[in-house]
Amino acid sequence: MTFTDLPKDWRRRPLSDVLIAADVVDLYCTAGDRRRGALTLFICDEQDCFRGAVVIDLCELLDEHRPPQLAAALRPVVRPLQVYPGGALMLALSRPGPAAISDDDREWAEAAARVCRTTGVRLLGFYIASRDAVLPADPALEVVADPATASTRPGLSSVA
Repeated sequence: MTFTDLPKDWRRRPLSDVLIAADVVDLYCTAGDRRRGALTLFICDEQDCFRGAVVIDLCELLDEHRPPQLAAALRPVVRPLQVYPGGALMLALSRPGPAAISDDDREWAEAAARVCRTTGVRLLGFYIASRDAVLPADPALEVVADPATASTRPGLSSVA
């Protein structure tokens, strides 16, 4: 699936559904973001529905930030979302390279999960957007308010 498969009412559907989420990541993470490197924050409401997105260009930061610096780099980006009680966050790392999860991808996802836990911001998921695909960095890191509402379908969106 790709963003062209998104239903017309996707903005009213929760991004805790990994298939919808992967297609939304595919929609927002441009080819340029994937070439240069970018972190996209998807801001969601209490029902996990999309409300907005912020893109941070990482072209100069990808090689500089290694754990534990990743958490320090993410904290000022995630902290402002504390003022939106009940809301949630989904993150996507756009990067060049293969459509496979790397150790660096896992480190980014783990740092994001740590920062969200410590700041009290719900993390719906962390996705990797490569040139050819969008996939969850580590499904075990996904956190939702009610795990029973999360989709159990695999989240993979291949780019056409």
